[in-house]
Amino acid sequence: MGVSNVLQESASPISDELAATRSLIEQIVAVDPELLRCSKCDYIIHGDGHDHCPECGIEIDMNDLCVHVIETNRPRLQYLWYTQVAKLPPEALCCVRCGYSLIGQMSNRCPECGLTIDWEDVAHFAASRIGDLFEYRWAAAPLKSIATTFWLGATSPFRLWRTYSRYDTPNVKPLVILILIQWLIFARGWQTTALAIDPFMNDVIAANAPGPKMQFTYNPRFENADLIDYAMWSVFTFLALSLFVQSNREYKANWRHVLRVFAHSTFLASFSTGAWCILEAALDSSLYYWPWPKNPRSGVPSIGFDYYSGLGNAVLGLALVSVWAMLWIGYKKYLRIPHGWAIAAVAIFVGHLATQCIHIITAWEY
Repeated sequence: MGVSNVLQESASPISDELAATRSLIEQIVAVDPELLRCSKCDYIIHGDGHDHCPECGIEIDMNDLCVHVIETNRPRLQYLWYTQVAKLPPEALCCVRCGYSLIGQMSNRCPECGLTIDWEDVAHFAASRIGDLFEYRWAAAPLKSIATTFWLGATSPFRLWRTYSRYDTPNVKPLVILILIQWLIFARGWQTTALAIDPFMNDVIAANAPGPKMQFTYNPRFENADLIDYAMWSVFTFLALSLFVQSNREYKANWRHVLRVFAHSTFLASFSTGAWCILEAALDSSLYYWPWPKNPRSGVPSIGFDYYSGLGNAVLGLALVSVWAMLWIGYKKYLRIPHGWAIAAVAIFVGHLATQCIHIITAWEY
């Protein structure tokens, strides 16, 4: 029998199973040494290494002591078991009825709705709800959790927001890491895609296509300045979202909730540079199969630069629209703010305007 089950039984079954669960109980007590107290005088004796209580002199029996700990600290012990030994994130433990956060909860009832807390049900609900989301599993399973979070965010944003409770406190550190990962994907997406596109276009498309052979090279159509722009835009857009204090306060949202929404709203946009490279290769391949005008000197079909420029603007424009749509969904389904579409649009515009103003004021040269 696991200690989680033992904690829910009476004193007699606890004594019967104590030999099997004592080591687990000691793991919990190690997290909070003050739990281990003398049953007579309440003296904290964990770690003293005495056979008798230094305070009152009563003989110390570890089995009786563990039973005393369980009987007097049942809610606290259950909470520590699930968060410290079973490794469930504290922010994931919430009421199964109303979703209220149970972080540090020491009573047997939900403070919000009054439901009697069954920690076994709470733990199962938390485990099924959080799955492998990066915010909760970033330290234990970083690769699996980032893949799961990206997949849900890009393909099922409504399902993604159903996994989060408005009552838990967002974990800032993994959310910032998630934003940095997306910036890195955006910054290196073109180069990574080009590693596969270059040989495919030259060794497969160009080698087997009719007409004169051409050599394709895919260098990024953006500079470091554009990457800094994206980083600056992200910062200013988040700050703009946080400035809607009245709406956030009315719907009980703070900057951490806004950060959670923003961190999950740029999944599709982060892949835009890689998609841009793929679409440009598709445009290049049309040189062999579409009657483009030929260069009078070389006789090779030529696509005007305006087509490439327009392609890039279209991709980045769609990326911006995807950010707006994802912000809207997050505000609607998670923060429950009905006018989130307007907040998202204004914040994106302000972020872009602020980034351009920085250029004008400082005349940056990267």
